[in-house]
Amino acid sequence: MKDNEIIEGVLKEFAGLAKCPRPSRHEKIVSDYIVKRLGELGITQVVQDDVYNVIADVPATPGCEDLALTIVQGHMDMVCVAKPGVDYDPMTSEIKLVREGNILRADGTSLGADDGIAVAIALYLIQQPDVQHGPLRLIFTVDEETGMTGATHLDPKYVQDAKYVLNCDSEYIDVLCVGSAGSVHTHFYRTLTRRQPQGAKAVAVMTKDFVGGHSGETINAGKSNAIKALAHTLRRLTDAGIAYELASIDGGVAANAIPSSAEALLVLPDADTAVVQAVLDEAKAELDLVYGEVEKTAAIVMEDRPMPETVLAADDAKAVVQLLLILHCGVFAMNQTLPKLPDLSANVGTIRTEEERIAIQYFPRSSSDARLREFMQVLPVYGELTGCTVDIASPEPAWTENPHSQLLPIISEVYAAEAGHAPRVEAMHGGLETGYFYAMNPNLDIVSVGPTTHAIHSADESLELDTVALLVRIIAGTLPKLK
Repeated sequence: MKDNEIIEGVLKEFAGLAKCPRPSRHEKIVSDYIVKRLGELGITQVVQDDVYNVIADVPATPGCEDLALTIVQGHMDMVCVAKPGVDYDPMTSEIKLVREGNILRADGTSLGADDGIAVAIALYLIQQPDVQHGPLRLIFTVDEETGMTGATHLDPKYVQDAKYVLNCDSEYIDVLCVGSAGSVHTHFYRTLTRRQPQGAKAVAVMTKDFVGGHSGETINAGKSNAIKALAHTLRRLTDAGIAYELASIDGGVAANAIPSSAEALLVLPDADTAVVQAVLDEAKAELDLVYGEVEKTAAIVMEDRPMPETVLAADDAKAVVQLLLILHCGVFAMNQTLPKLPDLSANVGTIRTEEERIAIQYFPRSSSDARLREFMQVLPVYGELTGCTVDIASPEPAWTENPHSQLLPIISEVYAAEAGHAPRVEAMHGGLETGYFYAMNPNLDIVSVGPTTHAIHSADESLELDTVALLVRIIAGTLPKLK
């Protein structure tokens, strides 16, 4: 298999997907396209379920009928982002592909290689007469990026009779992923009583320009959390005897993102802000002592603001700050088998002040379902201590590393032969759909692979094409060995 032929073949399939708008929760167009394309390729056993997942059974190649049933899996939705000024409607616009040597990107938007490249690779592989394989089941899911709707609605029968799963949603060609974290979306709410402000001056206290980032992949990178830093700053003001009134507190963009900024609107008892500024300076100095090597641009600043019409009752303001202080952010424990892997972590992702309540998103993760369940017992206690309502969603399951995997040594050997060096074997602290497959069938032998992508979920997303060719050769070399 020549690299240039592989790349051209996969890009042909990817270009077809790029013409289909496919934001999360709006996948019917691309799902219909995939069903149609499978029919054109002669695949007759195709199911499109009620959420638009596509499941296709591909017969074994001659002589390989006795090999184990293997699932090749990816998701069809994408995160749709455009650069400022780019004319792009994710519901109607196609992705305009730009190829620059070995790099594929989009013209001003996200590329959708996460995870359209998995679909394109699968469609390419089943067309190749030289690729030997046992019975395959292609599973292309919807809504992986926002709610795992496809994985949660997949009929368990589609994973009960399989032995192996090749998930194609990893981001680095040299990494074989063998586990992923479970998580639980948690919301804290505090009903507010409002009153007229009594103070003399309104200011915004802001924590900004923090590094931020993914709360799974970078939670152990020594970062601060802008919402937590703001809460500590507010506590410092109280300890300094400044009887501020809190009008609002907001920050963060998503539950699974470490906040890079947050802001509290305060009313101060007098117009002299010198003491407040001194407290902010102390908070910044303390932040630098703890996080300065990582948070090189973080700032804690104050700006004048118009006087708000109302502020929170003192008890409400106190309870919200207390809750933010006791909600731990970062790593609780590291994995004992894979020492670089966090085993339990949590993130305060967002806080929003609404007219009648404050809402906080808290997002714990663990590589162990049992450990996550244990931690979930503590969450209602935080609410009880601070007078907050707690809404705990159903947990998303973890995919636990299989120490007896037969797939891992096979694909590792093929990787080494094709790449000329051994792969890295890692687990990730983010969530993958494989957690749901593992929950439906704990006997599945799963490895997640993928070509090298950069800046996913952004308008700078790009794909290294030579790693696409390498991945195709690795999968093609692995399939005939899966007994």
